[in-house]
Amino acid sequence: MIYEYPIHPVNLANNYLEYGLNLRDDLIEQIEFICPRCRHGSDEGIVQAPLKLGHIFKKEEGFVLEGFFVCSNVDCNCTYPVLNGVPIILKDIKGWWHSEKAKLSVIRCDSPEIKEYFNGLSHSEPSSHAERSLISSYMDLHYGTLEDLNIPFASRVDPRQFWEKAIAIGKPNRGEIYCHSLDLGCSVGRYTFELARFSELAIGMDLKFNTVSRAALFHRTQKISYEQRKHGQCFEETETTYTPSQNVLFLVADALDPPFRAETFDLVAALNLIDNVKLPLVLIGQMDALLKQGGSLILGAPYEWQTEICEPKEWLETDDMDSPEMIQRILEGRLFPRMGITYEILEDIFDIPWLMRYHHRHWSLFLLHLLKARKRVIKI
Repeated sequence: MIYEYPIHPVNLANNYLEYGLNLRDDLIEQIEFICPRCRHGSDEGIVQAPLKLGHIFKKEEGFVLEGFFVCSNVDCNCTYPVLNGVPIILKDIKGWWHSEKAKLSVIRCDSPEIKEYFNGLSHSEPSSHAERSLISSYMDLHYGTLEDLNIPFASRVDPRQFWEKAIAIGKPNRGEIYCHSLDLGCSVGRYTFELARFSELAIGMDLKFNTVSRAALFHRTQKISYEQRKHGQCFEETETTYTPSQNVLFLVADALDPPFRAETFDLVAALNLIDNVKLPLVLIGQMDALLKQGGSLILGAPYEWQTEICEPKEWLETDDMDSPEMIQRILEGRLFPRMGITYEILEDIFDIPWLMRYHHRHWSLFLLHLLKARKRVIKI
């Protein structure tokens, strides 16, 4: 396998209260996070240490809002914060914080221990306008409708076209249901909610605290409303009729270092993510590792490779081969066979319109490739 160490599961059960995922007292014992900092391979196998909720500083109506998870390995003893009920379990939290702090909205915490922790990571005042605009675009992308667009070319780029195809491609065989499904790069949660309609549990995961927070808020309140950017600094409160599913969980974690055990999921999806990670080939390897044999993998992207995100040598394309063809060959085991990946391509759809709205005079249209493949069963 191409990943440096296996990935390990946690039994997640979280709800959201006031801009955060909340850990309920009756569910904490079901959660087994693995410390990403001291996890490594050895001659005896994989060394892994579970995290324990060692410190609770703020609780409200049975929910843990602020505290720390502590590594059970006495030689490590690393801590991971719970901020506004959101566990942040990343190998490099300081690096994540330095990249995310200016994007975050208001950081709410009452306990001096949590304040001291984030001050120690060099907190600075957030710049909210750019993040408000980005969240508005994400929300329109996930939950906007044709009626919201009110533009001459709307009928050609109705966002429902994409969601209809993405939902259809994600469905299991007739009469079946997924036990666990995973939405990597879930953003504000639309596809996670859709996967939950034919899963016992759907998990949404993203590195962006602001987007995951909103997805979890929708889960708790069963209502979706957001600030839609009209122009400049003018935002207008918008409410949709979309009803979120109940059987979902959201968390902040890294798709290239996911906190789950291998072969945990029946379906793993990544929409608009593979061209937004530093190592796209590693992402495919991790998705494969997360999937059970016979499980389904879904990828969707316009392959808008960007040098500030991913070095050109890592792009999954060449002068003679475009991204859809290369990814298909990788999944079928015809490229990089040492990865041990073998899939059967089930569906391969091209040029699905995907409209990104920035404000009423600024739009971007992408044509997405959507692929579904089944992980082959290895007979021993």
